[in-house]
Amino acid sequence: MSRMKWALLIIFILILLGYWKFFYKSYSKTSVPASADYILTLDVKRVTNTVLWNLITSPGQWKKISFSSSAGFSWKDMVKIPDYVLVFHSAGQPANAWYTILEIKDRKDFNKGLGYYHFEKRSSGGKNLPRYFSKELGVEFIQHGDRLLLGNLLVKDSVDIDQVALELFVKKQYISKQSLLKNIDAGCHLALQVLKNNFLAEDGIIKVNFEKRRISIDAILNPTSSFSFTENKFSYSSGSLFAVGFTQPPLAAYQLFAAGDRENISKAMNFNIDSLLLQSNAYYQLDITGIQSRMDSAISYSYDDEFNPVEKVVVNKVLEPSFNFMIKGDSVDHIYNYWSRSGKLEKAASGQMFVPVPFVKSYCSKNNSTELSVASAGYQQQSTAVEVNCICYLSILFSQVPTDLLKYLPDDMINAMANIGSLKLVANNNNGKVGLHAILSKKRDSPLLFNW
Repeated sequence: MSRMKWALLIIFILILLGYWKFFYKSYSKTSVPASADYILTLDVKRVTNTVLWNLITSPGQWKKISFSSSAGFSWKDMVKIPDYVLVFHSAGQPANAWYTILEIKDRKDFNKGLGYYHFEKRSSGGKNLPRYFSKELGVEFIQHGDRLLLGNLLVKDSVDIDQVALELFVKKQYISKQSLLKNIDAGCHLALQVLKNNFLAEDGIIKVNFEKRRISIDAILNPTSSFSFTENKFSYSSGSLFAVGFTQPPLAAYQLFAAGDRENISKAMNFNIDSLLLQSNAYYQLDITGIQSRMDSAISYSYDDEFNPVEKVVVNKVLEPSFNFMIKGDSVDHIYNYWSRSGKLEKAASGQMFVPVPFVKSYCSKNNSTELSVASAGYQQQSTAVEVNCICYLSILFSQVPTDLLKYLPDDMINAMANIGSLKLVANNNNGKVGLHAILSKKRDSPLLFNW
């Protein structure tokens, strides 16, 4: 065989190996139970390829990337990383009860990892299947041969993971291939599948894609006939720290919240939420232009050696939002009168003080017969720069969040937010369907998706 033919053969083999390594993907048909109502799918090879490409085309970031391996131990030594990581939630279980199936990679390394992460064995789950938990990682798993069902250790009822293990390992009741393929064929880095329910007339797929400077989120959701969302023309300032607006949700959407949830929301807001979200309203808008600081003094008293009171003035720096919340509709008179009768409004020199907002002095006023607003003292509306016709919108400028407030967040969240620029979200009515589009922008290029 000539050298040319050998060279072509080698190139062909390399192409096949490259395709298998970087593009060929398989998935498990037995990793999601029939009871699943949410399925989160991470396309590992697509993510890996994107990271590599972003790294290759971002030489300025190379010095920030460390290729040295950790001296410790890794989950990758214990389990196989599948082409698709399938994380799911089972219907009727707590909101934080999410699971995934992984497979043991090497028994020796697996047993070593149990000790490294301080896993403890507890009473068997399901049909006497081995069960372990790690307080350090906050996870637990049930073992069935070489397969592991991982769950969140913080789930209140430990029986929940037993039910999933019984369904997957004993009864072998899996979600249909047709339904699973909707996630696999989504063609994105991360896909969230919401199965048909009381809200959706058909399965919905939310697609997430990662790029150098942004993360995009897109979805087309088809609600049942009970949910009819209208659009409105909104105007808001692009320079505000936080801006959100939404049309009055249909009664069916409001009733999706359990009575207990509505009660908790009412407690958090210090007034009955039912008095606000009236079907005769048109839309709502909240504008937070920024976080302002002011000096606040407090007087305290101490006593000298002769027990004479000594006045002491303590000056504190206070951070508070400059905001305006507006209600538009035909029921603003009813809302205003109800708040007045129930003691939510208090007469002051500057107007009707809104009592339910204790952290900042704010006032309630009727601008006209169809508009009611609650605004902080000194609020000044910025020039309107964005107009959008939609069901709802959301705009957040993370770069404007004061560093004094960030210190109250966990360190991991602070590090993640260090490169977040803004979040823009819009939902539209597309012939009865809800179209969702969101962009999470970064401040700078980043070859790694999550190392912001």
